[in-house]
Amino acid sequence: MPPRTLIFILVAAIAYLVGLIALIPARVVLGESDGMRVGGTIWNGQAVIASTVRIDWQFAPVRSLMALGASADFHLAGGGSDLAGSVTKSGTSYRFVKVTGQVDDTLVSALAPNLPFACRFLADVDIAQLVLGGTRQSAEGTMRFSPSQCFAKGLASAPAELPAGLFTITPNVSSSSGALVAQGSQEHLFELRLARTGALSLWPTAMAVQRLPFLAGFRYDTRIE
Repeated sequence: MPPRTLIFILVAAIAYLVGLIALIPARVVLGESDGMRVGGTIWNGQAVIASTVRIDWQFAPVRSLMALGASADFHLAGGGSDLAGSVTKSGTSYRFVKVTGQVDDTLVSALAPNLPFACRFLADVDIAQLVLGGTRQSAEGTMRFSPSQCFAKGLASAPAELPAGLFTITPNVSSSSGALVAQGSQEHLFELRLARTGALSLWPTAMAVQRLPFLAGFRYDTRIE
């Protein structure tokens, strides 16, 4: 069989296989829960989180073949959030790249509803890379926050103010470390650490506790599987 014919058959077979995989219902791969509903297919689908945030995606077949995974371009919207980027799923890992746009507190409330406090904010997002799941989790990017109003849930106290700030996170050998730094004063307000194994920690600095006394003793620890 001529090499050109063999290559044609191989490419056709791969394209056919990719087409079959892409038609699998999205809920079979992503699953559903009380907080997330999934519709459509791997090729073209959508997920709704906490009835407020919607994510739509479009399968990227060429990128999927090159990455040996399932790649897609996505758009997230809800409240004041509007993000776009690309993602590749390989095994249990999700790799997000070139994610840009804007987010607000709607997204935080949907993803972390059990936080004991909430802040009203807008932030411009520029994420170069974010890997979640697996044993090589990491993050690199920035978020530029507007002035925020924060309050403790369940308390009738007046909201406290946080200044505008820049959050930057960068990867190193064993983890990715980030900090929210206040504009002007350069105070560190929050610190964050994401281990490669998925252990995620967020805590306020002494400067943040001075501004938001209800954060005294607070530390948020979770694990991203």
